[in-house]
Amino acid sequence: MCVAGQKNIYLGVDGGGTKTEAVLIDEDGKVIGQGQAGGSNPAVFGVKKSLDNIATAIQKTLKNFPDTADIPTCLAIAGVNTKKEADNFSKAAFLHPSLSKIISKNSIVVNDTQAALRAGTNDKNAVVLIAGTGSNCFGTNEIGQSAKSGGRDFILSDEGSGYAIGLSALKAVTKMSDGRASMSVLKDLLFSHLKINSIDQLTEIVNSKPWNKTDIANIAPLTEKAAKKGDRLASEIIKTAAGELGMLIKAVAEKLDLKNKEYKIVTTGSVFNIQKILDENLKKDVLKFSPHAVFVKPKVDSATGAALLAKEL
Repeated sequence: MCVAGQKNIYLGVDGGGTKTEAVLIDEDGKVIGQGQAGGSNPAVFGVKKSLDNIATAIQKTLKNFPDTADIPTCLAIAGVNTKKEADNFSKAAFLHPSLSKIISKNSIVVNDTQAALRAGTNDKNAVVLIAGTGSNCFGTNEIGQSAKSGGRDFILSDEGSGYAIGLSALKAVTKMSDGRASMSVLKDLLFSHLKINSIDQLTEIVNSKPWNKTDIANIAPLTEKAAKKGDRLASEIIKTAAGELGMLIKAVAEKLDLKNKEYKIVTTGSVFNIQKILDENLKKDVLKFSPHAVFVKPKVDSATGAALLAKEL
């Protein structure tokens, strides 16, 4: 185990579709190094590029610790959804020319939800809901069981995510422009945001690149703005998204027999930073089937959560 001065150190990596964050903590849990790089979701970037970005983030984190090696590490990576995927990613990490010299053979690879959960609570009965560009839900209970729902990327899941909200907004505006739906504030906000004035221009912008999941998710904040202006359609999009996120939690709570117990729900991700109306609707929906649930926010970032997992596991 690597030692810095008199203290053991631990690495945590939170790898998503947009960025990778690495954190180094000491045995007291104090952050002593941080670094960032591009995204490392292997479903988006492939394993090689993902590991290269992880290595970059870790190297930045260790810039003040040039001689470190064999560090207990937790790689919490979006897109690593099964044990087989985690095993394959772990094997590839230990073969990577840079990572193999740094991380311990006892290091672990988990889905990013596990680090996000640890970032919010250390309770045994707990669920984490991530709603950012994509969506994912994971939970544990007091007898050591775990369960998940969602997290299968945008073709199979991602309900309630920024991507889902943004796509609904784009489709709604298209219907308005075609005469299939009544005009609303949402159309004006979208056209103003993109500096366009016609559906033909919207079609050209969306398809010329074409837009990816992140581009579509960037439209999501407009629904909150429209809803605050009384836009009924935007309010319905948000309400639907909240309902979908609530179903993710409900599925996990049922699998873990938590519905009638007190348990923590950690909510994290960009959607909760921009969608206050969604957050309110979600809590109302969840408390209908889990009246004793307690909503909490992360106490630390997910990369630090991953480092704590490396220390504890």
